[in-house]
Amino acid sequence: MSESATVFEGEELSGGSTPPVAPGEAKAIAGKSPMKLAMMRLRKDKLTMVSLTVVVLVVVAAVLAPLLVKMGVLDPFGYNQELLDANTIPEGGWSGASASHPLGVEPGTGRDAMSRFWYGITFSLMIALTAAILSVVIGAVIGIIAGFSGGWLDAVLSRFTDLTLSFPSTLMLLALSALGLELVQQVTGLPNGPLAQGIYCTVVLALFGWTSTARVVRGQVLSIKQREFVEAAIVLGASKPRIYFKEILPNLWAPLLVLVTLMMPAYISAEAALSYLQVSVKPPTPTLGNVLTDSLKYAQVDPFYFFMPAILIAIIVISFNLLGDGLRDALDPKGDR
Repeated sequence: MSESATVFEGEELSGGSTPPVAPGEAKAIAGKSPMKLAMMRLRKDKLTMVSLTVVVLVVVAAVLAPLLVKMGVLDPFGYNQELLDANTIPEGGWSGASASHPLGVEPGTGRDAMSRFWYGITFSLMIALTAAILSVVIGAVIGIIAGFSGGWLDAVLSRFTDLTLSFPSTLMLLALSALGLELVQQVTGLPNGPLAQGIYCTVVLALFGWTSTARVVRGQVLSIKQREFVEAAIVLGASKPRIYFKEILPNLWAPLLVLVTLMMPAYISAEAALSYLQVSVKPPTPTLGNVLTDSLKYAQVDPFYFFMPAILIAIIVISFNLLGDGLRDALDPKGDR
């Protein structure tokens, strides 16, 4: 056979014999799973990989922060009044930055700014991630039931979704803040502190944030329920819960993963806005939102302290958004860009 001829695996020569296939050739024609194809597309997207790196670093920092506080490496609550001038403004430039306080200190109190930024990431991500997971769980359940059932139940759940979507969530948060926080304290037995305030903020964000997930999941289920494996489960007499969570739900992991990554930045921004409205976790416990809110008072006299939390929130929000967009493109390459 000439060198230019190509023989594929399983193809017979003219004499009837099957030529041996080199391992390299067999691998070259081997098929790839959808997951491998998605990972290949994801790795080729440099912007998404950079965003993924930033998100991983932020998550690791959020996980390590409580440990570092217990070990005394971070001190978000300690006062350093000696580092402030007569007007309670940090002495020196860059918010009084030094080797012991790399990002300076907080005006008015002298608390270490880096410790408060770092520890604030933990509370902000915890609120955002918990609210995103709750939103996806509620929306997925309602979307699956509505899309699979059809008929009057689909109509009722769809109108309920539209009704929830029409509520002004920010005004509801403000109106229900006192009653809702008291209810959280009664149910959980927690005092009026950062944990109860965080739970209230998380629950309300989730209760008004599941509607987009329900709509996306319903649309996916309308297509999935026509497939053979779902019809086979129905013929075999499988119960509806089994069809919902054993047959349909595993085929929704890709859009649900994308929805979580896109909800995270929205909820981080929402927490910052709620902190400004005095509804979220209140100082001295730091979150990115209440640190940014506190920095507004010193925007003119100490701009470095004002811009640092704003830049940090912007980096985290943009990274999660770019990661979500990249995951969507990698997992659904035929979808609209």
